[in-house]
Amino acid sequence: MIFELSRDNLALAQQEVLSLAKAKHYNIYDNLLVCKANFDYSRLAYTNLVLEEIFIDTKIPKVHWEKYYRKNFCVRSNITAKEKDIAPIIWYALKNPTVNMHAESEFWFYFIGEKIICGKKVYKREEKFQKRRPDLRPGFFPVSLKPKLARALVNLSGVKKGTIWDPFCGTGGILLEASLMGLKAVGTDIDPLMIRAAKQNFEKYTCKAKLFLGDARKEKIKCKAIVTDPPYGRRASTKKENVEKLYTEFLAHVYPSVETVVLMAPSSIKIQSNYTLFWEGEDFVHRSLTRNIYVLKK
Repeated sequence: MIFELSRDNLALAQQEVLSLAKAKHYNIYDNLLVCKANFDYSRLAYTNLVLEEIFIDTKIPKVHWEKYYRKNFCVRSNITAKEKDIAPIIWYALKNPTVNMHAESEFWFYFIGEKIICGKKVYKREEKFQKRRPDLRPGFFPVSLKPKLARALVNLSGVKKGTIWDPFCGTGGILLEASLMGLKAVGTDIDPLMIRAAKQNFEKYTCKAKLFLGDARKEKIKCKAIVTDPPYGRRASTKKENVEKLYTEFLAHVYPSVETVVLMAPSSIKIQSNYTLFWEGEDFVHRSLTRNIYVLKK
C-alpha cells in the first residue's frame, strides 16, 4: 500500500502507519510511505491518502488497467501539469472508458526524483477533527490536546482491539479518540474537576468510557496499552508534586503490568524508567515549548 503522509509532522505520520501496519519492511519516497498493510485506514490522523500500489518505476510501464478500472476514472498527480499527458495512456488501454472528475477509479501518479509511483485511491481522510476541538467541548481546559494529535498517540500504541487506559486523563481528549475508533476507554485522574469535565465531554459525543478518580501511582487497570499526556506546568493538576518525580513513580508502578506506554512530555523533563525506548518523536507547540512523544515497551 502507498500512504501519502501529512507534512504537518512527517516522522509522527510515518510511525503512526507503521505502528498499525506492523510492517517489517517499508520504503520512503518524500512524503510517501510504501509497505504491506491491512487495517482500518479511517483510524489514521496524519495520512491524507491510502492507495493500492500499481507500480513504482523510472518510467510508466505497460499496465493491465482493466484490472484496476471500475465504472469511470480520473488521473491525479503531485505535478498537475502531467495529468493531461497521463490520462490518454489509461484511456486507450481500456475497452469502454469513461472519465469523471469524481471517479470511482482515481489513479494517482507521483513524480519524486527519478521514480514514478502510481496507485489507486482506496481511502481519503475526511475526518473533521476541528468539530471536536477542545474549546468546543463543554468540559474545556486550556492545555487539552487537539483531537488529531490525540488520535495519533492512540495509534502509536498499535492497539487494534482492547482497552486503552489514560491514568492522567484530564478532560478525556485521548480517550475520546480511542472510543471513536472502537477501543475500550478507561480514564483516571487525581482531580475531580477533570473527571467531571471528561464525563461531560463523553456525553456530548455519545461515547463510552469508564472514568473515575484515581492516583496513577496506585491504580492498576488491565489494559492493552497506556496512552497519556501527564500534567506539567502551572495550569496542570499535579497537586504540587514534583513533575519528574511523578512521572518516574508512575512508570515504575505500571511497569510490571503494562507492556506499552505512549507518553507525551515537555523536552525539559527527563524520563526515567525500566521501559525500553521504542520510538521518540517531537511535537512543536511554540518557540518556548516542544513536547517529546515516547513509545515505551517492555
